[in-house]
Amino acid sequence: MDEESILRDFDRLAERLDRLVLQCEALGKENVQLRDWAQTLEEELQKKTEAENRLMQERNEVRSRIDGLLARIQEAGPQNGGPA
Repeated sequence: MDEESILRDFDRLAERLDRLVLQCEALGKENVQLRDWAQTLEEELQKKTEAENRLMQERNEVRSRIDGLLARIQEAGPQNGGPA
């Protein structure tokens, strides 16, 4: 190999290295964006899970109150002078 050939090889190597550095930087930025997005999704999921749990608790409370009212209605049935 002559000196000129070696210099061309070094130039090509330098160009490849520059492209790899740029690609690595771009992937690093994309990685940060994806992590931020994942964090946002996790926070949204947590909020929705909490809301679902509150709704289930409210539903159970309503169901319990309805069951209590139905029991009172049955206790006050026709034999006790309640509705027929």
